[in-house]
Amino acid sequence: MKIFKTIKLLIIMLLMVWGCAGQPAPEPAPPDDLIIRRVSVIPGFTKKQLFDASKKWVAQSFSDSIDIIQYANSSKGIVIGKTFIPHERPNRLSTPDHYECRFTIMAETKDQKIRTTFKDFYLMSAFGPQIILKSDMEVIRPKLENTVNALISSFSAIVQEENW
Repeated sequence: MKIFKTIKLLIIMLLMVWGCAGQPAPEPAPPDDLIIRRVSVIPGFTKKQLFDASKKWVAQSFSDSIDIIQYANSSKGIVIGKTFIPHERPNRLSTPDHYECRFTIMAETKDQKIRTTFKDFYLMSAFGPQIILKSDMEVIRPKLENTVNALISSFSAIVQEENW
């Protein structure tokens, strides 16, 4: 009876390995996918107002670390930070793998405009840096775009508060 259980276990393991080997290799994200840039027009706001709001947004939106901002220059209208967002990648055999998606964020401001750039992406796991796959960026991109949308919509809230 014990031999049948062993044979059954070996067959299951072979099927699992054969099934994994039959899968196509995951596709790494192309270099163009590893930069997310957006220019937003925000009428009625000065460079200084947009810079101050961008600096606050970078500091509050991504992590609980107060050391996120690496560089801020109000005369140039630039805020640069390094931060991360949590990311999960489906795993074939068990629960999803958990990562920190680390990146650099830059907000550049002019009168009535903000340009946001996310770049230098990499995934960090307990085993070190991992390659970012195309499927990872399909999940990460909308999350980051939503944070930019929140920044832009915050300016319409300011206008509404002023006109109460």
